[in-house]
Amino acid sequence: VMLEQMQGLMHLELSGCNDFTEAGLWSSLNARLTSLSVSDCINVADDAIAAISQLLPNLSELSLQAYHVTDTAMAYFTAKQGYTTHTLRLNSCWEITNHGVVNMVHSLPNLTSLSLSGCSKITDDGVELVAENLRKLRSLDLSWCPRITDMALEYIACDLHKLEELVLDR
Repeated sequence: VMLEQMQGLMHLELSGCNDFTEAGLWSSLNARLTSLSVSDCINVADDAIAAISQLLPNLSELSLQAYHVTDTAMAYFTAKQGYTTHTLRLNSCWEITNHGVVNMVHSLPNLTSLSLSGCSKITDDGVELVAENLRKLRSLDLSWCPRITDMALEYIACDLHKLEELVLDR
């Protein structure tokens, strides 16, 4: 209820809000939000991403650390967000696979910063999709992605000419 009254709110960060329900998330999303960070909130899953995509047309930055988000969620982003969203951080989204990457690169073609840190099901094929389709990337974080090999580096080197930052921590 309190968030509904904050009409000027542009950045919202929710961390460790385990009692926060999906209904609570819906009611806290204000169309003016340009930046949203959700981490360690156990009730955040694909339906929450659907709400985010429907209610936040001006979103420029989305950070998710959501263990129950799947490939399906990546298809919810709209054409409007494809123009406005420049930063996407999917940290420890363990259920995201290369299929989710396909959805993401087609829905959000203007990304300049992408983190797939801890998305352990992403492989070289997923990185190839990123490199071929997200040519505007300046920052890419692939840390803690154990299925990525030297082949991914070749894709990155060949296609991501604007890249300024690459993180490959293990």
